Amino acid sequence: MWLDFYMFVTLAAGIALTVLGWQLCGIHIPRGEDTHRLRTARAILAASYFILAAPAFCELLSGGEADRKIIAVLTVATAACQSLLFTATLLTFIQPLYVTRRRVWTQVGIVAAAAALFLLVALGSDARWIFYVALAAYAIQLAWYTLVFRREYAESLRLLEEYYDEDQHTRLRWAKFGFYAALTVGIVASLSVWLPPAVYNLFTVGYVLFYGWFANRFSNYAAKINYYLPAVMQKPEPVLPQAADVAVAGLSASEITKEKEHLRIALERWVAGRGFTRPEESREQITRELGTTKDFLNWYFKTEIRQDFRSWRIGLRIEYAKQSMAEESGLSMNGLAKKVGYATKSNFYGHFKKLTGETPVEYQRRIASKR
Repeated sequence: MWLDFYMFVTLAAGIALTVLGWQLCGIHIPRGEDTHRLRTARAILAASYFILAAPAFCELLSGGEADRKIIAVLTVATAACQSLLFTATLLTFIQPLYVTRRRVWTQVGIVAAAAALFLLVALGSDARWIFYVALAAYAIQLAWYTLVFRREYAESLRLLEEYYDEDQHTRLRWAKFGFYAALTVGIVASLSVWLPPAVYNLFTVGYVLFYGWFANRFSNYAAKINYYLPAVMQKPEPVLPQAADVAVAGLSASEITKEKEHLRIALERWVAGRGFTRPEESREQITRELGTTKDFLNWYFKTEIRQDFRSWRIGLRIEYAKQSMAEESGLSMNGLAKKVGYATKSNFYGHFKKLTGETPVEYQRRIASKR
């Protein structure tokens, strides 16, 4: 009886993954010099879904009577290819400049050659050690991809936070979760032929749900592409030994005083107009509005305010939130977070707790009790 149910789950998984692959092909990404890598990543991601669906249909065509050895061999080879495609896709999302043709084709060549050699040797021999060697090689592949992903994830996070002067952990959390979830799926899949039927069926349902979630996340990412790309497509700037002095290099004392006064007045106007409540503005946008440069703004805050711009703006937002809660009762925390300039509620909660020692809800209840 379990075999019939197993075949039903296998068929459903194959169909679902194929449909998701076609849906990915239909996600719109505008044409442009900065988006061609993402359009390629979309094709790679869709291909990975079709590759995942292929073994299911192969097994169905065999009527469920395929040799377990053949299934095991194909599963391990597919898992290795899938890991490559999925990692390349995620790296393209978070660090497009890192994913070059040379890197991609080098990895494709290594994985394809290893998979072909494994298929040739494993299908022509009954020696168990072949599988152990293949699984060890697969573990090394995953370990390498994990190191690369962690490094590039940290760099992407740094670029986003530098560009927007905002904490970006919540915006990139989906990429980290997606990578490690796909990693887990790949590991379990490589061992799936040894799982009990009931456990394998649950695993199949679970990974289909995960890939459905990831396809949805990619759709959301594509919709917000103009938010991510300007930050992560920046070419690294040369590091100068005295970067703080660059802002005032060549200026006389009187010119520096004049620039400082101009920026002080511009900042007062910016605060009065609650410019700090506008989310998703880059440092370049803000400096243009203030009539200064990024270097001079950094220098001014370092020497005059004794605080970095991001921390200063966070302080303004939290004070405005406290003021709003004091003036109005029963405010929605989601609405309040957006009102004071946060795109995500989690950042608002984290900053509020750090600066006040209370969550926004706790603070709201405390001031309500004093009315």
